[in-house]
Amino acid sequence: MKQNFREFFMQKLLVLIRPEDIDASAKEFISTYASYMTEAGIVAKDPSGYTLYPSKYAPVEEQHNAFFEEWINLTDSLGIHTAVGMDFYTDRWFAKDPKYQTVAPNGVPMEHQICPNRPEFWEYGVEIVKELGRYPAIHEILVFGTGFIRDHFCFCERCKREFAPLVNQEPDKLTYGYLTENPEYHEKWHEWRSEKVYQGIIMLQKAAEEVNREVEREKPLRLTIEVLLDPETGLIKGARNEYGYDPLKLLEITKSVMINLFPWSPLLPTPGSKEYDDLIEALYFATEFKRRGGTVALFRWGVSSLDHLHELKQIGKDAGIERFIGTLGYPTDYSIRRESAVGNY
Repeated sequence: MKQNFREFFMQKLLVLIRPEDIDASAKEFISTYASYMTEAGIVAKDPSGYTLYPSKYAPVEEQHNAFFEEWINLTDSLGIHTAVGMDFYTDRWFAKDPKYQTVAPNGVPMEHQICPNRPEFWEYGVEIVKELGRYPAIHEILVFGTGFIRDHFCFCERCKREFAPLVNQEPDKLTYGYLTENPEYHEKWHEWRSEKVYQGIIMLQKAAEEVNREVEREKPLRLTIEVLLDPETGLIKGARNEYGYDPLKLLEITKSVMINLFPWSPLLPTPGSKEYDDLIEALYFATEFKRRGGTVALFRWGVSSLDHLHELKQIGKDAGIERFIGTLGYPTDYSIRRESAVGNY
């Protein structure tokens, strides 16, 4: 289906594009639509773990290197805010190594996602941030996936070994049931996992600040962190308890978040419904976030029509959010992600 890019850009949607999304070269596309664009987005590292730019640390999709370089240079020269997408813990290449895989409470490893309690993987992310930050043409990195899959994760050997002593248990006897049966232990679980996520994001932010000084940027490199908000996982309360991040805590670190709306639900709620009212209430934090100098955007996978965009903008209007980001399709590993997020463990 031919996309109406002109209307998307005129209505201020930041479209995060992969080269195969468009039937044109970067130069042809930018030349056609630059006059309508205030922001431009391109994937830099995708769920496969491969990068579209020539990385020294990650595997590279070399066929897209020229497109990527031309894209960011053109948008920058035209004064268009240039954002790149970076998938983080969803990294199929890195997750080939079993020692990095996040593990369900029944012992089943997730072969497509990394355990957030891996300092060495956060260090890997640091190097990716620095590589991208050394492109003066890149103004912002949209960071996807920095938290846990769900409250049930992670029960890898490292997580059990570190957390079990905090709740008076032996690592090999630690179970999810043991945690949920004791509210105090369950809350410690939430706090402990959140701290792992916050410390990792702090590492990424420090990397951005370091590269700001290295290349003497006019404007600081911005890191915008994805926050999943879905009724399947308890909306704003679930963001912290299920995934391990609190938007207001992120304000203290990066000052910029994008709310991935209903990632596990195919449809957004209808205005006037209880589900819609619950969503708007969950987004109330955005007012305080912006009041304190932060930036909030609404994000949605599969924004392929103007109707989809209008739904997103209506929510933004009612929640006081004015920035919108989307992709034309869903991640290539979406079905696996959804199953691991909403499955029973």
